[in-house]
Amino acid sequence: MTQPNTLPECWRAVADLEAAGIDRVLLFGPSGTGKTYYGLTSAPQGRPAYRLICSEEMTTAQIEGAFYPSSEGFEYREGVAVRAWREGARLVVDEVARANGDVMSLLLAFTDTTASSSWEHPVTHEIVKPAPGFSVVLTMNGEPNDLDPALLDRFAARVRIDEVHPHALEQLPDYLRDIARTLGAEAEPDDRASVRAFETVARVAAVHGLDRALEIVVPQHREQILAAAQLANAAQP
Repeated sequence: MTQPNTLPECWRAVADLEAAGIDRVLLFGPSGTGKTYYGLTSAPQGRPAYRLICSEEMTTAQIEGAFYPSSEGFEYREGVAVRAWREGARLVVDEVARANGDVMSLLLAFTDTTASSSWEHPVTHEIVKPAPGFSVVLTMNGEPNDLDPALLDRFAARVRIDEVHPHALEQLPDYLRDIARTLGAEAEPDDRASVRAFETVARVAAVHGLDRALEIVVPQHREQILAAAQLANAAQP
């Protein structure tokens, strides 16, 4: 397990915020650096995490809920934000800048401070508030100023993620870790390959060999990754 003092600076900042009990955090920066991985795997005290992937086409049903057909006509099923509130769980909102106006308006309500938050069930009229432990992680690939100012105001803790999370790298074979770190964050935008790409390479390589995996998944980086893998293997005792 990676120790906090060995984390890259950006992830050490996130760890310090977490240790201080900050429960509204915005992570932004290049894709494939482990922002979502962190949000989903770091909920405190083993609490569950619920994920929303924003797009222009998504509806508010995913957030608060909607009526769905049932054997008795229609029933109301609560959305993931309401479930996260009820359980004091982690809500991870991915690609938040892509949310449409209706979704953004509802996110303002569900990410407000706990003291100011409430939601009324449309059938039972129960008033639901965030249970203790509720937290939110927003992720985006752009810049914070791309967001609605009111939403941005709810997330004073904003960290640019410019290094791949070490825990995500630890899921890769040893020979891929250094090159995944380099191409995942340090490379120029047009040359980047996300940690997801390297996870796919590792899975295909386990069946068909590294050369074939690179040919299929990241042919543009084939020679560079092969050279890095050879160096890594040569360094093994």
